[in-house]
Amino acid sequence: MKRTLVCALICWSTSLAAQTLSPQDAAAWRADLRVLARELPARHPAPFIKSTAAQWDSAVASIDRRIPTLSRNRMLVEMLRLVAFMGDAHTSVQPDASLTRRYYPLELYGFEDGVYVRRADSANAAMVGAKVLRIGRASADEAFAAAGTIIAHENEWWVRAWAPFWLAIPEILDGLGLVTDMERLPLVVERNGRVDTIVVAPSGRFAAAHGHGSEPIDMSGWVSMRDSAPPLWEQRAEQLFWWAYLPESRTVYVSARAVVPAPNSNTNRGEWDQIFALVDTAPFARLVLDLRENLGGNGGLNRYPVQQILRRPALDQPDRLFVIIGRRTFSAGLQFTNLLEAWTRATLVGEPTGQQTSQYGDHRPFGLPNSHLTVQISTMFHQAPDAFDRRAFVAPLLYTPLTSADYRSGQDPALAAILSSAGALSVADAVERAVAAGDTTGAERALREEQGAVRHRFRNLEGDINALGYRLLGAGAVDRAIVVLAVNTRVYPRSANTFDSLGEALLAVGRRDEAIAAYRHAVELDPEFRSSIEALRRLGVR
Repeated sequence: MKRTLVCALICWSTSLAAQTLSPQDAAAWRADLRVLARELPARHPAPFIKSTAAQWDSAVASIDRRIPTLSRNRMLVEMLRLVAFMGDAHTSVQPDASLTRRYYPLELYGFEDGVYVRRADSANAAMVGAKVLRIGRASADEAFAAAGTIIAHENEWWVRAWAPFWLAIPEILDGLGLVTDMERLPLVVERNGRVDTIVVAPSGRFAAAHGHGSEPIDMSGWVSMRDSAPPLWEQRAEQLFWWAYLPESRTVYVSARAVVPAPNSNTNRGEWDQIFALVDTAPFARLVLDLRENLGGNGGLNRYPVQQILRRPALDQPDRLFVIIGRRTFSAGLQFTNLLEAWTRATLVGEPTGQQTSQYGDHRPFGLPNSHLTVQISTMFHQAPDAFDRRAFVAPLLYTPLTSADYRSGQDPALAAILSSAGALSVADAVERAVAAGDTTGAERALREEQGAVRHRFRNLEGDINALGYRLLGAGAVDRAIVVLAVNTRVYPRSANTFDSLGEALLAVGRRDEAIAAYRHAVELDPEFRSSIEALRRLGVR
């Protein structure tokens, strides 16, 4: 989406001019703005880690100057945007009745193949399952991007998770300039090759909510686009923690929608003990931990299951231990993912997480006196296991995006990928096997076929093959290592690192001239590539 169009949408105010705040309301909002401007930085442990105090003051001053020209809904959006300015997903405006008392009775979802109406009330059942092309004045993508300006987030996946919620609020769409009349939301949808415009009116009533842990919209009785039984990840929605044994695949499946203690207990050890007892008594069982809907809880409860996994080396294997993550893996759920990724050999499957690896959290509510908006403000920093980890999200080893067809038919690509993985060779295994058989062409073909696969979108196959080359080199299989690393240079010819690694292997067997050529090519690709520069210096050449 073009920046100019986004700006036009969120800066648009022509039809709002007649709805500008009264002098009394303007004074009330100005008072709230000053309270927020003072208290949020004072209460947050590191308010300017992603910006500066001067930028914050400038943003506040900009809103203050424009208050007389703003409507109530535009002012609401400006306050949400100011809180999101912190770049801390836990520091956010609580979604409750202070925002609105109505919502558009439909649920959108950003699938891999576009935005669709996933659910709606019975009055709007005809649009369920339709692909959404436009939301009011904007395309679906533009509307999601506009919503992203008011959602406190640390990466795009959290925006994908929560844009549908915020785009269901009439006052928000009005404040963002996405509608000309919030009583009539036009949606351009496509279904079975036919494009229609459907108008949706607000209805319903907001309920109380706390942060992002619950959604204040009652969807009971709504119609779903799914035309089959729900998959495991959507079953028992009222239970935050449950598990089941799948005998056909000898899989123990654990659904953890939150990190919570067991009923009438301060811990959840008893529940985990039952799960591991089941794993221990089911020969060769997989353990699948589904954290894709885990919005958080008590991170202190995460250590025990990780300890139990580490006590079971036979379970702690990439082909037996799997973790499903996604855009709603957040807070204590993200911390659980961090520990599993750092300390176990689990294979991560699904989508990237909705939060960065190190995070601020343990938010506490702060109410604004006039608007009665509740701002949740972080109070504590949670460090990732690696203090140098600056990733915006934890990425899955196997990316298994959900398409509209998958959802409609009740398929779960993440669990399907796990259950079909038994006995499947990894890319590195396939390359190693082909090289051992003397089939260099087959090794290169195996790597090329996999490099463009959707499931490897977040996987560094170049790094995997490089690691294989070094493993063979360390084991004394130098000739095979050279072949593997040479294959890597052909598949990734613009990577300085692949040629640097090949140079090191060639030098190990005395093939000095070839090693120099490889190092020189690495420097041609990246004149600052220090490892190759140093190698050439040691060899006495430039």
